Amino acid sequence: MWSLQVCGAGRAGDGTNTSVQLLGQALKDMGAWVFVWRDEVYSNIQTRDSAFGLRAADAPIYGPDDLFDVLIAFDAGALEDWTHEGRVPPVERLRAGGVLIYDSSPRLEYPNTGHEIREDLVAHLQEARALHVFGAPFGQMAKDQFKNYIVRSTIAVGALAYLMAIPLSVLEGRFRRLFQNELLAINLEALYLGHRYAQENGWRAPDLALPVGTLKAGERQLIMGNEAVALGSIVAGCRFYAGYPITPASEVLEYMAEKLPKIGGVVVQADSEMAAVHHVIGASVAGCRAMTATAGPGFSLMQEAISAAGMAETPIVIVVSQRGGPATGLPTKVGQEDLNETIFGGHGDFARIVLSPTDPEDAFYLMGTAFNLAERYQCPVFVIYDQVFAQSYFTTPPLDPARFTIDRGQLIAPWTGHRSNGAYHRYRLTRDGISPRAVPGTPGITTIYYNSNEHNEEGYITEEIAMRRAMVEKRVLKRIALIRRDPELPPPRVVGHPEASIGLIGYSSIWGPAVEVVQRLLAQGRPAKLMALRTLWPFPSREVRKFVESCRVVYVVEHSAGAQLRGLVQREATGPMPRKLRSIVRYDGRPITPGYIIAAMKEGKA
Repeated sequence: MWSLQVCGAGRAGDGTNTSVQLLGQALKDMGAWVFVWRDEVYSNIQTRDSAFGLRAADAPIYGPDDLFDVLIAFDAGALEDWTHEGRVPPVERLRAGGVLIYDSSPRLEYPNTGHEIREDLVAHLQEARALHVFGAPFGQMAKDQFKNYIVRSTIAVGALAYLMAIPLSVLEGRFRRLFQNELLAINLEALYLGHRYAQENGWRAPDLALPVGTLKAGERQLIMGNEAVALGSIVAGCRFYAGYPITPASEVLEYMAEKLPKIGGVVVQADSEMAAVHHVIGASVAGCRAMTATAGPGFSLMQEAISAAGMAETPIVIVVSQRGGPATGLPTKVGQEDLNETIFGGHGDFARIVLSPTDPEDAFYLMGTAFNLAERYQCPVFVIYDQVFAQSYFTTPPLDPARFTIDRGQLIAPWTGHRSNGAYHRYRLTRDGISPRAVPGTPGITTIYYNSNEHNEEGYITEEIAMRRAMVEKRVLKRIALIRRDPELPPPRVVGHPEASIGLIGYSSIWGPAVEVVQRLLAQGRPAKLMALRTLWPFPSREVRKFVESCRVVYVVEHSAGAQLRGLVQREATGPMPRKLRSIVRYDGRPITPGYIIAAMKEGKA
């Protein structure tokens, strides 16, 4: 498989992110499978170091590799730890013999001022790592030619395009989609300037040239995980969204705010996560498919309301986009530390469902399932993933809205044609445990009581033994039994050799690197297989137990120091199994890569 990995490293606000995304879009347009991620982004509002990764290949990829082939250094932070705090600069992951492109301007402007790249440092790195080094005064060129410092990153993209033999027409098409008028003209001039500079100065890096013959352009798109979730929700019929900005879930709110009002939906930016989830409950009671998205701290604030939704049998969908915790933790970096809270959070017993997508295509369709299940069983449904999944861009095949089916469960509403001449009991005891759910305004129904206290069939408060038992059995025991048997619960995604003795288990962004581990081990003559969990609750105990029993050793891979997923596997499926069931964990906020997993397996630390 042909694969190339590029890092653009500079400082927050200097245009690096936009340039890397444009390059990724162009490579996708040429037929490459592309993955773009936030390699180093700090949460504090300072002009700190920032780095963005791009990986392109001639086959599907869903995560970063271990080393960069190309590093574009826009200031010294890409090459050294100027903070002296133990920071690992991107150059440490530039492979030996790789390509270093750097800004050789003697003076950089804000936000890079004071972080100019020293020539002696470049010379040392070139010798120590046998790098192919290309320097150009990108910042000086941008200032002299355009009086616009920030377009220096566009000049650098033009130079890299020359090394990679990317047709400028492809990049120009992408710039025309993003910019207009004077800004477009400046960026196109800058793009061609960088290309000419590399050509006139004899830059050569044959290993970077794209294998044009193996790349096949198609209708694929580059889409962020959060955007796929939001788009899938809209197609699934969500018409009310309430949220509070929080990393790494904010893109769901932003996408909904842009798109939902155009089709008659409503978006509320609430004053807190508590307010947001209560808005969602209210919209659901009114008959609307409603959702919110949040991250660890905000999710903690929602717990009381989630319990209220469970007691009131109100269908809501909550996206949980995980980051490193606890507390404020690592807002812009990856973690998988909220799994237990998602499955066991809130007080009291009530039915819930927890789903997790493996990639954006899966997420798009999974949101339809989430809303169907929420309304079918009148309970909270959570869709859980992590920062790498949420804020990375994946190459995805065309998404087909025609594949969606909408099941609103036992809903009584004005648009269903239902009329009633008798009393309506919101919590009527039924054989299957599901009470018909009426929407206010339905003809013939004058009163609907929702209650977060224990209640009788009509919705009035009660504390009597018989009714309490009947309601718990309806709301919890019968409901959970029904959910477990539902064929629409997404099954685990299993790849690899069926008879392999080495197994891997993970969820969310673990899918991509773990698939590559299976491929690499097979190439070494060591068959392996992977089970990626897409329904985390009710836990697929039978499938997981069968998978584990078929292996000699199973590695549970996750971003949790407490090994929350492994604990769930042990509790719900296998028991302790200390020799067979092992953990591979990463909790420093950085993505798990194929090399990280294989190294952990070799070192016996798992």
